[in-house]
Amino acid sequence: MNDKIAQEYIALIPNLFSSFSELNKGSITLTHTQNHVIEFLFTQQRAVNIKDISNGLNITKQQLTTIVSELEAQGYLVKKPDSKDKRAVLVSLTSKGKEIQNKKWSEIYQRFLKNLTKISEEEKRDLAFALHKVNVLLKKMESEE
Repeated sequence: MNDKIAQEYIALIPNLFSSFSELNKGSITLTHTQNHVIEFLFTQQRAVNIKDISNGLNITKQQLTTIVSELEAQGYLVKKPDSKDKRAVLVSLTSKGKEIQNKKWSEIYQRFLKNLTKISEEEKRDLAFALHKVNVLLKKMESEE
């Protein structure tokens, strides 16, 4: 049974990635890496140390510094000194950075709703149940480690 579950899980990943990639097309004008930085900051909902962003996204600090400078120049984020660690810099989204993420997720949501029109009401109920169950079980597996 464990092998079957693992195989289904592995098969789910590229399906979700493909589906999400299609929904995400054209919704943002930033580069792939810039988008990751903005998304990371958006999910944190607070100012984040450059080192933490680097670790969280597995991007070198040197590469991240360039990306952060570009995003700052475009008005998507701001840098400020960390009052707890004078050597560190905290990065946070500006209202423009938050707005671009809200717009992106709104567009993804609307595209997903449009895609739902392609399946029957019974299939929608099945999908809703399956997605809910997968989310609950994955969270349960994560918290028990």
